[in-house]
Amino acid sequence: MSYRYRSKLRHPMSGAILLMVLGLLMLLSFLVVIFLKNLTQDIKVHAQLLGNTDLKHHAYNGLNVVWTGLEEILEIHKNLFSPLQGWDKVISTSKIEIPEGIQLKVHIEDESGKIPLNNPDKRLLLNLFNLFGDYLDSQSLMQSYLQWLRRKPTEVTLIENRTLLPGGAPQKENATDKKAAAENKSESENPHGNKPPGVFLPTHLNNYRQLAEIESFQKRFFSKGSSGDEALKRLRECTTLLGSLPININTAPKDVWVCLSKIFLIDLEQVENFMGKTEQSQGRGKYYKSIGEINKRGHGNLKLGQHSSENKKDDTLHDVAEKFMDVSARILKVEVEVSRADVSYTLTAIFKVNKTPTQKQESKQPVKTLTNKKEAGYSKSKPVQNNGASLELVVLQEGRWES
Repeated sequence: MSYRYRSKLRHPMSGAILLMVLGLLMLLSFLVVIFLKNLTQDIKVHAQLLGNTDLKHHAYNGLNVVWTGLEEILEIHKNLFSPLQGWDKVISTSKIEIPEGIQLKVHIEDESGKIPLNNPDKRLLLNLFNLFGDYLDSQSLMQSYLQWLRRKPTEVTLIENRTLLPGGAPQKENATDKKAAAENKSESENPHGNKPPGVFLPTHLNNYRQLAEIESFQKRFFSKGSSGDEALKRLRECTTLLGSLPININTAPKDVWVCLSKIFLIDLEQVENFMGKTEQSQGRGKYYKSIGEINKRGHGNLKLGQHSSENKKDDTLHDVAEKFMDVSARILKVEVEVSRADVSYTLTAIFKVNKTPTQKQESKQPVKTLTNKKEAGYSKSKPVQNNGASLELVVLQEGRWES
C-alpha cells in the first residue's frame, strides 16, 4: 500500500479529533465565562455589603450630630422656632469628618407646622378641604372623612395600624389584634386610661392610602391622571398624621396660612413679606417668637387668651388663637441619607420636643453609634442632659418614613 493511499485513510479520523478538541475548548470557554460572571457578582455583593456597613456608620454619626446640634439651638433659644435658626447648618458647622466620595444629606421637616388629620378641628378641616373644591365639595369631604374616622375597629380588620413605642420602631398589627391587646393591657399597664408616654402616633388614619377607602376621596385624590396626583401631593404637603393642634406658624406652608386666615383676621401679604416668602423679601425672612407678635406688628387681629379645658362649653374660646397656633416645633422628622456612587443608605428619625423642665439626669436614648466598622452592631447610647427642654427620639428606622 502506497504512502499516498495510507494518508488518505487517516484524514477522516484526524477531522473528528479536531472537532472534539474544538468542542472541548468551546465548553471550557463557556464554563470560564460563567465562573467569571458569578465571581464578579459575588464581589459586587460583598463590596456592597461592606459599603452599606460603612454608610450606616456615617448615617448614625450624622444623626448624632444633627441631634446634638438641634439641642444646642434649643438650649440657646429655648425653642425651635424656625429653620432660620440654622437647622440645616448643623452638619456644615460641626466637626464631623466626611470621607472623600461620600455624600451626606440631611432633611429636617417640622410635622407640627401642618394641619393634623387625626383629632382635627372641624372648621380647620372644612377650610382645608375647601382648597380642593367649592363649599359643597368641602362639606361632603369633611362629613365623609369624619364618618370614616368614627368607624368601628372591627369593620377595618384588613387595615394595618402602626403602633409606636417609646424609642422603638413602628410595629404593624391589624385593628382587631390591636383592640384585643389594648383590652388586655388596659388594667395592668394603663390603669388610668391614658396613652403611654411618648406615644403620639395616630390611632385612626395611619396612612394616606387609607383615604382611598372613602368614595369621595377616591374620586378627588386617587383618580387616574395628573389631577389626582397633584391633589394628593398638595394634601400631603399641608397635613400630617403625627401630632395635633396647635400649628407652628413659623414652618406652616401657605395653604395652612390660608386655612387659618378663614378663622382669624390675618393679613397674609404682611405675613409672607415678614417671613421672606415673597420675591421682594427673599433672603430677609424672620420668624415669630410669640402669637401676640402678629398683633403687635399689625399682621393680624387675633383674639388671645389661654384656652382652658375647664371651659369647653364657652364657644368664645374656640376663637382663641393659642388653640390653633403656636410658634415652635413639637415634632421633627429627620432624614439622613448617605450615598457613595450608586449605593445609598437612609435613616429616618422622629423627635418629640419636650419643653417641660425635668431634673438633670443622664437618659439613654436609642440613637445608635457604630462601635466597629466591620460589624453591624449598634450599642452605644447617647447621653442627654435634660436641662429643661430637650429632644426625645421616638422613632428610629432604616429607610424613609412612609405615610
